[in-house]
Amino acid sequence: MMIQSTALLEESKIPAPLQEQGHPLVADWKVETGEDSLDYPAVWVWVILETFQEFEQRDAIRRQVRERIAQAGEERWIYVRFLTKAGQAELDALERQEALEESQEASA
Repeated sequence: MMIQSTALLEESKIPAPLQEQGHPLVADWKVETGEDSLDYPAVWVWVILETFQEFEQRDAIRRQVRERIAQAGEERWIYVRFLTKAGQAELDALERQEALEESQEASA
């Protein structure tokens, strides 16, 4: 059974409440929307931290992220995940490599 939320912000508008007040430990935000493993509408917020040391603040940051997005009218469940800038750079490099390999296989 699919439950539809009545208030769904556009994916591109979700970072706005996060950036309004900013956070000194956060280097960037990435947002994705979709359905979670139970087919419920959900939002995934990836908080990109400057360094690993900021992980100590993740509970406070997670709470702030959920509060700010909910105050903006979002009713989907909000999953908050954390990465460092270095970790995000590694993931980006892996994604680029996979895309390159897929395009090479497709053209072969």
